[in-house]
Amino acid sequence: MEMTGMTSYDDTMRAIAHAYRERREEGSSDYPAFDAAIDAYRTRHPETNHGEAALTVSNLLQEMPRASCL
Repeated sequence: MEMTGMTSYDDTMRAIAHAYRERREEGSSDYPAFDAAIDAYRTRHPETNHGEAALTVSNLLQEMPRASCL
């Protein structure tokens, strides 16, 4: 479903980046930030198990510009 030009993929990417970046800004290390990004992904894709979500999030984070994740 597309809403005002934003695709579901874009929404998911933003949610993942936001969750990851927010945790890092709070002072968390990479793993808790990554886990928060997985939770954000699974909120949008509850049918996905944790392992599949972790792999997907890892791949999505690699696609993002580095500045989005800092």
